[in-house]
Amino acid sequence: MCESYGVSRFSLMPKVAEIPTLLRATPSMLRDSLKRKYRGTPWGTLVGGIFCILYILNPLDLIPEAIPVIGVVDDTLVLGVFLALLSRDVKKYLLWKASNENPAISLPPKT
Repeated sequence: MCESYGVSRFSLMPKVAEIPTLLRATPSMLRDSLKRKYRGTPWGTLVGGIFCILYILNPLDLIPEAIPVIGVVDDTLVLGVFLALLSRDVKKYLLWKASNENPAISLPPKT
């Protein structure tokens, strides 16, 4: 079901055009998660976000930035992996939010 909405394990990386929408929806997802309205946010995503921010801000890297071009590769890789995971979770959140705003559409008819 999720694959029809673009949430596939084979296409984790978000399209460039999707990134602004996903980033705008992220604070809403975090608010709903903290208020316990939405319980679908994996702890791994939250911990990964904190790790990503700390890793990028930390001056100690696996590959120092003093090495031209190659020095930013590790930071870019960490950010890319985090954006892929965040993209997957935000898409699921947006589906959940859409179904909760209009529950009549998402529920199958009773037989």
